[in-house]
Amino acid sequence: MKCAFTMIELIFVIVLMGIMASIGGNLLPDNRLLNGTNTVTMKIKEKQKDAIGNDVTGFGIPWTRDSNATCITLDDNLTKEDVKDKAIIHVVPVGFSNPLCFDQYGRPYLPIEEHLLLNKVGINVTYKQQDTTISVFPMSGYVIINNYNEI
Repeated sequence: MKCAFTMIELIFVIVLMGIMASIGGNLLPDNRLLNGTNTVTMKIKEKQKDAIGNDVTGFGIPWTRDSNATCITLDDNLTKEDVKDKAIIHVVPVGFSNPLCFDQYGRPYLPIEEHLLLNKVGINVTYKQQDTTISVFPMSGYVIINNYNEI
């Protein structure tokens, strides 16, 4: 005598697995805000690295304040290409106007006012009534994510 599963038993197992998968999928955390915040931070640090990489000695590409390679415009377009599911993540600069630029030493400055930043500036990143803040420190250009544990 052969032992085998009946069609009803197989369908029951498949339905049960589907129910368990849908319940488990809803319990996973939504990391879109974290991903968007990390994307913005990475892009700011990339522009800072590009500014430091420009040579001021005359042997490479000279650094100028007119260089777009060292400036970043902080808006919602920063995360559209990198965040999964094309989630709408709002990026809003606080305490300064766009764009944010870096000089050859990696120090942040505002091209409109033509001076180095003297105060810490913030960038608010928001997704579905959750938000976090990225801070850029003056003179050093150090970039940190505030409220990181609350994301």
